[in-house]
Amino acid sequence: MDDRTDITAQFADGAQYVAGGLRPGTSGRTHRVVDPATGEAVHEFELAGPADVDAAVAAAKEALPGWAGATPAERSEAMHRFAAVLAERAEELAAAESLQCGKPIRLSSGFDVPGTVDNTAFFAGAARVLEGRAGGEYSADHTSYVRREPIGVVGSIAPWNYPLQMAAWKVLPAIAAGNTIVLKPSELTPLTSLMFARAATDAGIPDGVVNVITGAGPDAGERLVGHPDVAMTSFTGSTAVGRRVAELALGTVKRIHLELGGKAPFVVFDDADPEAAAHGAVAGSLINTGQDCTAATRAYVQRPLFDAFVEQVAALFERVRLGDPFDPLTDLGPLVSHAQRDRVAGFVDRARAAGATVVAGGEAPAGD
Repeated sequence: MDDRTDITAQFADGAQYVAGGLRPGTSGRTHRVVDPATGEAVHEFELAGPADVDAAVAAAKEALPGWAGATPAERSEAMHRFAAVLAERAEELAAAESLQCGKPIRLSSGFDVPGTVDNTAFFAGAARVLEGRAGGEYSADHTSYVRREPIGVVGSIAPWNYPLQMAAWKVLPAIAAGNTIVLKPSELTPLTSLMFARAATDAGIPDGVVNVITGAGPDAGERLVGHPDVAMTSFTGSTAVGRRVAELALGTVKRIHLELGGKAPFVVFDDADPEAAAHGAVAGSLINTGQDCTAATRAYVQRPLFDAFVEQVAALFERVRLGDPFDPLTDLGPLVSHAQRDRVAGFVDRARAAGATVVAGGEAPAGD
């Protein structure tokens, strides 16, 4: 599917998915989703403000008793239907994912979308086998037991590097356990999160169980994390923002889950195959255009293999094909935004200034 103009037509009513339908945001500000490969705006929408967050949380709170009261079998069956709807829409989801974040279509269609479908099927099964510790008689004339209950409304904030899969990883475990959720994707990449939520509704998951608000962090994100009716918050992103999320969550003593920035070393010992190690390092550093918390950002190589390893890595980098994300032969798509491109170019500039030797590449591609 390469009909890029039609992908965004389904969001004409707005980019806030609340209680089973789209609506515009009320912040008074708009945002453009930009195709990183061309620099062209593909969709413009009204950003969410605090009132939109309140509406989404209210919808989730209203849906909570019914969804939490459903049997595990009922939730499981609904989520299996959810997986089937996602599978039916795989081509459209892959195209939207590549359009909004520049991910090569080969990756979107071969990894992100199938992974999301599989995750949905997995949690559909997990919904029926929730476990707890066994109880016992720990005090005379008293019996203790464990009863699992949903936490309540979950507020989750997802990043832009894996928009669809991050939506799945935030939403699926929450709803499998009987919670309802309000998800805030990055305003850079909201399209597949909205499509994911609509697929949940179309699969028969009740209105209000899955809600998506698309807004900026200071307006929508902070309101979501600090909302008194949100019982748990989950955030994936930078350490600096994670600290702020923790501060806001502390004010309402809610449960919190943080996945923050990582630095992944690639270690090569002197008994390794240099060619195999080089292939692993290049693949590990370029997956998702390097926008990955486990990307191999640096390599530690034992001295006897160092020269051979560098030579192999340089040769492999020269063979990497940078191009149109919708070309199935493309290995490497664009970074998600101009700001991210400039940030990465800055890494190279600082490395050069510190005395690093460039053996391949070293310049940002020409063009806007």
